[in-house]
Amino acid sequence: MRKVTVSMAAALALGAFVAPPAHATCDPVYDPGSGCPGRFVLNLDSPAGGEGHAEGQFAAELTVVLRTPTFVKDTADDGLDAYLWVLYGPYTGTKHKEPIAVASGPGARTDVEWTSPDGVFVTTFQARVCLGPGEANCSRWVG
Repeated sequence: MRKVTVSMAAALALGAFVAPPAHATCDPVYDPGSGCPGRFVLNLDSPAGGEGHAEGQFAAELTVVLRTPTFVKDTADDGLDAYLWVLYGPYTGTKHKEPIAVASGPGARTDVEWTSPDGVFVTTFQARVCLGPGEANCSRWVG
């Protein structure tokens, strides 16, 4: 009996040194203070004539990074280019809005890699597709 107790105690002690600590991985939900990136996929609503898709992550530095397969595509021969617009910033306060990519001509597709500017505190992010310059013909914001 004593051998079993000693063996169990040794195994438990060894397990304490080699077992991974609880919560050692990142939670898939973004937590600005954690240092873990929050990943997202946005399937963008598209006005007739354009389409888009955005994949990225919130980085630990409170920035947003978009990576491929993020894209914008012009799907119609209507003379209007398709633009990928982003809206980002803090939950409360000034938001930044800008077009970051354009696809011109029927079937044209532009792949997008983008990082929010240094010094802009980003805790919220949205994207949409617009046809033509400006914001007169756009899908709803998604994010």
